[in-house]
Amino acid sequence: MKNVISHQDSLLWKFYKPGSNTISYIYGTIHLRDKRVYFLIDKIKEILNNCDIFIAEYDLEDSGQPDIMHALQLPDNKHLKNYINSKKYDKLKNQLLKAFNIDIERFGFFKPMAIENMITDSMFESDYNFPMDFELWNYAQENSKIVTGAESTASQINIMKNLSIKKQINSLLKISQNTSKYRKKLNKIVYLYENQKLRLLYKNSLKSLGKLKKILVFDRNLRIADSFVNQSGDKSVLLAVGAGHLPGKHGVIRILKQKGFIVKPVLI
Repeated sequence: MKNVISHQDSLLWKFYKPGSNTISYIYGTIHLRDKRVYFLIDKIKEILNNCDIFIAEYDLEDSGQPDIMHALQLPDNKHLKNYINSKKYDKLKNQLLKAFNIDIERFGFFKPMAIENMITDSMFESDYNFPMDFELWNYAQENSKIVTGAESTASQINIMKNLSIKKQINSLLKISQNTSKYRKKLNKIVYLYENQKLRLLYKNSLKSLGKLKKILVFDRNLRIADSFVNQSGDKSVLLAVGAGHLPGKHGVIRILKQKGFIVKPVLI
């Protein structure tokens, strides 16, 4: 049984300028295909039916483009084994294969953050064909909505290029050294999402990012909010971005308020 949703913990918010009849919405997503996190999908699609524009974090049409795929790979055709001594690599390989059925011999040409995403996918059910943002993007296209991204593909690539590979490797090693702890952490995040505990979700999601919070979350929040303002005009928008971007003193909700919008939770 789900908990009662508090005033500040909704995943769905509406916002508008004082005196305007144009109402837009922001929905906090999570990048999974597990049916447990899809509990609002029908309601969100109803809202999307009455909006003019759907804005995802970035243009999802570019997700499989060569530039994106190249940015996810280690530089100069290197493999993870080129960065880790053989003893540590063999241990990492065995641990990830045993715990998550992820073979880094096969996937080790990808950056560790991409492998982390594979690990996350392996932990949860694939009840839907697409993660939530793709599901909404496809629905918007099918219903002749304008679809666009809050951030450019170039900015996404730039972030991936600037993330320290050493820090990514350390993160992956940390996961492999205590796989049960990592499972517990991600299951807690799904539980918090499913129960719309937005502030706790935010704290738990950002806890392990350290100094990376600025480049991965705070800087992006500014770009996301600015992009909405620049692209919406007098049109109604559904903005769907990761739930961790919504709350906090650097969150999109607060930034929109600072830009003069009235922002209110939609409790459903």
